[in-house]
Amino acid sequence: MPTSQPTSGPGPGREPPQGPKGEAFLFVLPARLEYRDAARAFLSHLCLRMEAQHHIISAFVEAFNNSVLHAYEGGPPGAISVDVFLGDEILRVVVTDEGRPFEPRDVPPPDLDALPEGGLGLFIIESFMDRVRYDRIDGRNVLSMEKHIAKAEEVALSEHTGAK
Repeated sequence: MPTSQPTSGPGPGREPPQGPKGEAFLFVLPARLEYRDAARAFLSHLCLRMEAQHHIISAFVEAFNNSVLHAYEGGPPGAISVDVFLGDEILRVVVTDEGRPFEPRDVPPPDLDALPEGGLGLFIIESFMDRVRYDRIDGRNVLSMEKHIAKAEEVALSEHTGAK
């Protein structure tokens, strides 16, 4: 059964973003694709500009898929933790699993001219997010993704008044 709870503080490898204090949430989901939409639905309800929301959700979906399809491939399915930190100007999503280690430097850059069916996950994550970091901490894969954001109300006001 998936669980969702606010976190009272950072855990190992889950430091909150620098800057204003924001809200933090933790989802622990089974590493099965059908649970991906639960966290995606939560992310889609954050008050963010549509473009930023699209980038964040696309990167999250790729990270979750990679954990399910690669980290636990050939073994028993485990769990995936999804930490979400929402600050005034930054959103951080941290996807953690206890599957096989991953080395991002071993992933070749995709041949975009060939229009591949797969193999674009890391490329999509790095293209859509402002900061991406992978760590192996205490036997866990920890993928941290950050996006600079403005809350939808602030964006709507600035677009309406021309203020920045």
